[in-house]
Amino acid sequence: MTADAELIRFELGNQIAASRAFLGVDPALADRYGLGMAEVAGLTCSSCRVWDAPLFNRAIGAGVLGSLDASGLEAIRDHYKGRTSAIELYDGITPDPIVRLLESRGFAPTGHGLLANVLETDRVPALGPPGSGITVERCAAADLATFAVLTREGFEAPGEVGSFFEDATLAALRGLPESQVVAFLARVDGVPAGTGLLVLSDRVAGLYSGSVVPAFRGRGIQHQLIVARVREGLRHGRRVFVSQTEGDNASTHNLHDAGFRTLYRAGWWAPPAAV
Repeated sequence: MTADAELIRFELGNQIAASRAFLGVDPALADRYGLGMAEVAGLTCSSCRVWDAPLFNRAIGAGVLGSLDASGLEAIRDHYKGRTSAIELYDGITPDPIVRLLESRGFAPTGHGLLANVLETDRVPALGPPGSGITVERCAAADLATFAVLTREGFEAPGEVGSFFEDATLAALRGLPESQVVAFLARVDGVPAGTGLLVLSDRVAGLYSGSVVPAFRGRGIQHQLIVARVREGLRHGRRVFVSQTEGDNASTHNLHDAGFRTLYRAGWWAPPAAV
């Protein structure tokens, strides 16, 4: 079994690889939303001009991928030029001096963040066969637009945020090779019902965009999307699988049913005006 410290670095690396792929594949989309990924003070900083929120504007990896001192913190805040400069911290993992530094500069938890889940395996999870009428297959080129729309509906993303996720998903699926991103579409009696992406990085397979539209929830579709993606990752030689959720929700339970476990909890810290 791989040590957790190494798994955390693998997991963060997969997140960053996925973000770089999805945010950078379409220059016009990146320009429209002011998207970017930059290395600042040894950490990876995501940026978005349109939505001034920690989800889109945060420094990733403090105390894990790189250290953070006072000069580094100022460099990160300068990088964001007045926008939210959230710092992602890891419960029980981020070194105390970094926490004390942020506290001394007025940063505080926003109450939001991510739960990272990990599975080390060399076999497909035993979750049983799909229910009646449920199929999960690799998404054909003709179905990419359907996949993008379904992702938006599955996450119930409203308005412009929903349009962004739809556009970014479609651009990534059309622009990235299958050696990097593989899409799966679930159907119930032939009707599109759920989505799942597999993002391949060095040694790791990341499960993303696992969603089911409201009308088809509660039938075990997400379980089958997990199984399909782990099977595909194994086919590509991966034995470490990761996925992020928002906390103790249905998606987390479904992952844990498949053998995943919690790797860490990440919380976003921001200055008082952004908390």
